Amino acid sequence: MKKLLNNLSIYFETVPNRVRKRRLIIWGLFIVATVIVSMGIPRLKVDMSLDAWFPKDDPAKVALNQFRSVFGSDDGIFIVYKPKDGDVFSKESLKAVDGIREDLLNFRIHLKDGEKSELERITRVDTIVSANVLKVNGNVIVSEKFVGNNFPTSETERKILVERANKQKNFPLRYFSRDLKYGGIAIQTDLGTIPLDTGEESDQFSQTGEMEEDDIIPMTVDKSVADELINYKPVEMEEYVNLNNAIEKILNKPEYTKHLEYFPVGNTPIMTILLKMMNEVGPFYMGMLLIIIAMLWFLLRSFSGVLWPITTVILSSVWSMGIVGWLGTTVTNILILTVMLILAIGIADTVHILSGYLFFRNKGMDHPQALNAAFRKSALACLLTSVTTIVGMLALAFIPIQPISVFGYTSALGVGCAFLFTIYLLPLMMDIWPPVSRKSKSMALSEKQNIIRRFFNKIKIGFPNPALLSQKVLDKVFPITSKYPIQIIIIYIGVFLICIYGATKVRIDSNYLDTVKEDHILRQIYDVVDTHMMGTQNLEIYLDLGENNAFQNPEVLQAVELLQQNIETKYNKLVTHTYSLADVVKDAYKVLNEGLEDNHIIPENPKVLQQTLFLFNNSSPEDRRKLVSDNYDKSHISIQLHNAGSLEYTEFFRNVKIDIEVIFGSLKATYPDLKISLTGGLALSMQAVDFISRAQIRGFGVAVLIISILLIFMFGSIRNGALAVIPNLLPAFLTFGLLGLLNIPLDSNTLVLAPVIIGIAVDDTIHLLTHFREEFERGQDVVTSLKNSIQEVGQAVMFTSFILGFGFLILTLSAHLGIVKVGFLGVLAVFTALSSDLFFLPALILVFKSKQVHQNVSPVKAKFN
Repeated sequence: MKKLLNNLSIYFETVPNRVRKRRLIIWGLFIVATVIVSMGIPRLKVDMSLDAWFPKDDPAKVALNQFRSVFGSDDGIFIVYKPKDGDVFSKESLKAVDGIREDLLNFRIHLKDGEKSELERITRVDTIVSANVLKVNGNVIVSEKFVGNNFPTSETERKILVERANKQKNFPLRYFSRDLKYGGIAIQTDLGTIPLDTGEESDQFSQTGEMEEDDIIPMTVDKSVADELINYKPVEMEEYVNLNNAIEKILNKPEYTKHLEYFPVGNTPIMTILLKMMNEVGPFYMGMLLIIIAMLWFLLRSFSGVLWPITTVILSSVWSMGIVGWLGTTVTNILILTVMLILAIGIADTVHILSGYLFFRNKGMDHPQALNAAFRKSALACLLTSVTTIVGMLALAFIPIQPISVFGYTSALGVGCAFLFTIYLLPLMMDIWPPVSRKSKSMALSEKQNIIRRFFNKIKIGFPNPALLSQKVLDKVFPITSKYPIQIIIIYIGVFLICIYGATKVRIDSNYLDTVKEDHILRQIYDVVDTHMMGTQNLEIYLDLGENNAFQNPEVLQAVELLQQNIETKYNKLVTHTYSLADVVKDAYKVLNEGLEDNHIIPENPKVLQQTLFLFNNSSPEDRRKLVSDNYDKSHISIQLHNAGSLEYTEFFRNVKIDIEVIFGSLKATYPDLKISLTGGLALSMQAVDFISRAQIRGFGVAVLIISILLIFMFGSIRNGALAVIPNLLPAFLTFGLLGLLNIPLDSNTLVLAPVIIGIAVDDTIHLLTHFREEFERGQDVVTSLKNSIQEVGQAVMFTSFILGFGFLILTLSAHLGIVKVGFLGVLAVFTALSSDLFFLPALILVFKSKQVHQNVSPVKAKFN
């Protein structure tokens, strides 16, 4: 290994001369290849839906697809409105709400020939005016609209209407709040019910608008077709935005806005808000790049020192994205982390080369000599850092979750490109425009730079030389480390142990509201809907008993009723309402028995239950289809919940599954094929959070293990490898440990930052150790080797840390709190890594290798390797 590293060091020293001789061929091939590769970027497929996180055969996804194939889309919209007269049941409010419903359903009359509207995605709209109620007409149950055209014309009629509404079990919190100051409009859509194979809407749910009862034709379904697994097309973000804009166009009509104020929830309005937030994030990432550019110029004092690192990073990103595009791979929103990792590693590698070049130019070397010396000192370390990062990223590629896997190999590809461009293109770039004039024998500023310097002097702003400042700092750092190495190690180990303890306290908890500030509109909407109405979240319990007419069995519906009562009682702080076929059966049976409250039960006689269901189906077949399949073998329980974090939801799901096992356990003997699943968008999103959490924690552990093995292999022994590994672990554990100690939840967005932290930490450590090894092998003792390494590499380490640290710092100014966390964690990781490399690593080397010098100095002393 030692011989290999020495040979590589010699090879990299000659690279500038090698590429210079073939520069025309290299430039030609590179330009042609870049054009071809960049043509793959338009082919890049970005999927931001939840479906992207699940394989086709995942139980949660299968359950959701089965639910949609029987009951249609669960992806609805709930618009809470606040009448400006303070009364949901006033004539003006009722007419405004009814007008909105009519406009949403009858939009076609306003369309021109051939014109289409996103409102076609709406399949049903329910309001307090149009809500169906059951009545008896002779021996027949009929379903009629609660208000219809009978708007109250007096206070007496209004009070009677309110009294009737409160007697309907399913009306409060759905159509009006307890204080009657808020109302609700429930919109059902066909979102998520377009099969992948046809690209067209499902026939079963393609009907737009609400059909009148007389127009409904009883539907017969082939059971084999109903049970066939259908994969549906993911809903694109653009579909949500377009539908939301179409709905808002109606809601914002003057005749409605003068009466109503709106608070919409559901994927359609929420995704529109989140997309706006994501669009606001773009400028902050651009700001991060601008800060990095400014820091590059300030630290390197050369416009070419800015241009070439940024060009290298951009080219690496283009190649990485282009190759992925040509491969036809689908990527997710964590693609931005790939770009950040490429930015961190690419900038670090080029800055190490440029810093070394400037260091040697300042020593009096000419351009070719300084370039060769910089490559001899830094190129091998660039290779080692790239290899460790690539291997660490490839460890993620074997995690069986596609977005994490794609992130792993895309990042590995980007880091590999950054290394190749740094080694084989950067010398040619620096030949075209070097940071220091070829004729210059020192770091003297160019005429343009002197003009800028004179300008700053005129306005009384100091313009210190960063290279000189950094050397002054480094000259003070090493004496402290060499004088108190044991004390420094004790301090860092103590911090390390505290961080490990803190990391065990970290809770992973994702919540939409944690990404926005207190005064954001999203918090206002959630607060209104959670406080006054039935909650912002929906969960479906999908029940498949695997036998026809199972839901005509009283024991089955009694089990459903018991489960609902159990959920509403045990989890009343989270659950606001449940609804199922059992509720409808109780309502229908009560209506058939003179409306007596004692008859609001599930009839125990199977024949009576069958007759009740038959009458209900005849009165409202559409409502029946929304609750139970035509074969009466599948049904579902809808649960409305308050907004909460993933930690609370996950515990709730776990407990509900236990309740289901207890309550339905006795039915398994009768229905051996019984299957019950928690499904819907909320269940899927919580599963995704769990996937990301487990994958990143496991991936982080695997990456650390593999990087540790590589470092041990590279530096020849477990002890030397451990010296490299321990300082690299500190930034990650400090980052997560601090979150645990401060009780700040780690969400799914910030969790995926862990690989970036490891990449940043490993980079500078390997550069320092590689230089130390070279100095040590040349015959220097440990102290001299460390001192020389810190003087030569410490400057580049400080430069890269300040460049990346201030780049991350700009993200903390974002209004998106998720991005603020990324910025905060990035800054913390960068400067912890810098501190660790300048103090902790040298102290470890001094203590564990203080008695070692090169064998040429003393025959009884040992080599580094």
